[in-house]
Amino acid sequence: MFRFSAKNVFRKKTVAFLSSLGIAFGLMLQFVLGGFSAGVIAQVQSNFKSSLGVVQVTELGQAGASSRLPQSVLAVLLASNFSQDILAYNPKVELAPKFTVKYSGQLKNAADSLIVIGVNQTLDVVFEGPTSKIQNGTAFSPNTDEIILDSRLLEFNTNFSKAIGDMFKVWTSGTSYINMTITGIYKQADSGAPSFVPRAYYAYTDIRTAWRLIGLAGDPNGTYTGIDLQFPPVSNNVTKEYIDKIKALSDAGAFGTTSVDASSPGQFAEGISNTLGILNTFTSVISFITLLAGAMAIIVAQLNSISARMKEFAILKSTGWKNRHIFKDVIYESLILGVLGAIIGLVLGVCLIAFISNAGGLFGTGASILITPVSVLQLVGFALGIGIIGGLYPAIKAARVRPVTLLKGE
Repeated sequence: MFRFSAKNVFRKKTVAFLSSLGIAFGLMLQFVLGGFSAGVIAQVQSNFKSSLGVVQVTELGQAGASSRLPQSVLAVLLASNFSQDILAYNPKVELAPKFTVKYSGQLKNAADSLIVIGVNQTLDVVFEGPTSKIQNGTAFSPNTDEIILDSRLLEFNTNFSKAIGDMFKVWTSGTSYINMTITGIYKQADSGAPSFVPRAYYAYTDIRTAWRLIGLAGDPNGTYTGIDLQFPPVSNNVTKEYIDKIKALSDAGAFGTTSVDASSPGQFAEGISNTLGILNTFTSVISFITLLAGAMAIIVAQLNSISARMKEFAILKSTGWKNRHIFKDVIYESLILGVLGAIIGLVLGVCLIAFISNAGGLFGTGASILITPVSVLQLVGFALGIGIIGGLYPAIKAARVRPVTLLKGE
């Protein structure tokens, strides 16, 4: 019977193809949106896990290069009543954007930025920072004009043509610069956001070199712009307790005239993860609409086909076919249309995903799309559901045909 149904479904090839194509576009949209949603959520959750227990300390009300933390702030933290819970610490010195602003034309987007940060290599390795993630080359040597670059700089920015051994200019004024030797490329995970979303790229050097560069630019140096602390990665609530303790120290004047703020990237990632629940809801709505639209496409196509074949069904009944046989035949035809739509939709979806994941596409290399066997099975499941729901009414109508009445021409 299935072979018989397969032949019948393509009697009107144009109608069958257009019906399957309509289903395919709906399923393709669901497939791509679902993969994008799953990919972004997986990336955010990964970032959340990797940042669990991390607390960033900065000057209150300041951010980036504007923050000024005396070195005594770190000493107070390491002498606090929770110092035994500090698994690692990593003081940083971030240079202002003016030091690298002349590279902005080589970045993919006008809003992208390239930031130089100074760290203590020994502390950074213990903290599992960039110097512990060298992908090519080696880390910089202490107190030298050497630097390591963010791997994304070379992956996402075709105009940024630098390699290990090349000179990297850090501008200390409008006309003066220091040539720094690129010694390595470190692996930096990307956020997974589309490429049109502004990105911050990083280059790391020794903390004393960073202070020297700031001094050459005539800016105050010798302070940190931030201190990263690693506490036990138990939960976000436990991390928040440490944040509150640091803020309490600041309120009590433990850091002298400096007021500090503390935050956790894990809290930010968790907030994004919760917000992305809206994206899941949107994908579910799209899936429901796809199901209804696909079912309607099959109903229209099958009713059109059945209306032209009513006498055929009457003859089949008169030769011994039962209602259930005709019902199954029409359902099988509807399932074939649905599965054909799923195959076309899957192919189109994979092509679209390949396009938006390509650096030349609209979304760029940063697009994070996750395709799993479960998502493919869901697509097939929707196609079968569309076939069954869309074929029910036409199948019932065909099965109820009365051979005697129809063959008499009534």
